Amino acid sequence: MYEMEFRQSQYPRKEIGYPARIVVKEYNFYSNNLHLYCSLQVMVPYSLYLEVRRYSKLLGDHIGGVDVNADRINLVIIDKYGRLRDVRIFWFREITSRGYKRKPAWTKIHQAIHDMLDYAYTHGVSLVALENPEVIEYLRYYWIRNEDRKSKNYNYKVSIFRNSIIERITWKAPLYGLQVITVNPKETTHSKEHNEIMRRYGLDKHMASAYLIALKGIKRHTTI
Repeated sequence: MYEMEFRQSQYPRKEIGYPARIVVKEYNFYSNNLHLYCSLQVMVPYSLYLEVRRYSKLLGDHIGGVDVNADRINLVIIDKYGRLRDVRIFWFREITSRGYKRKPAWTKIHQAIHDMLDYAYTHGVSLVALENPEVIEYLRYYWIRNEDRKSKNYNYKVSIFRNSIIERITWKAPLYGLQVITVNPKETTHSKEHNEIMRRYGLDKHMASAYLIALKGIKRHTTI
């Protein structure tokens, strides 16, 4: 280890290239021999990663509306005229079980996010519409009051937890070549238009919310 550090110090910093490290995952002793199970991790610029990613060419110009909940991600795909093309649910309901640990819970959520973005990309989505997390923060108290749910646990789910997932979708969407736009979540639930969408397309309340989010995404995209 010291010899490696000495050799690296002989070279200018700019010539080292991309930083790398070896992470020891597990180790065992067999017949007085040490066996290491390691992974090699290399850090590259984010811009370079985007250049060489697999999802480099968009397959369509559809809009994906995303409604985030405590146990699922609802995706509705519409075309630029607002016509419904596809719907899909990406579940992580097991994380709501009592005592489920935080780290494996986020592993499940991250997998659902990647599955959702991959599905959106392969089904012709170029723009993903999400609720604006800042507005959710402002509106959470009204939602809690109107739904008569004032517990701390519910407060966490409808604001902080949802916002965290929305932020992660925002970070990861560019890896799939998808543009992200945020919309005002007002009237995406418990409104006449929301109820009409449920009846017209036979959608549940979460899918209807995702549909309205997608419609708002179209309107906001055309005005930017």
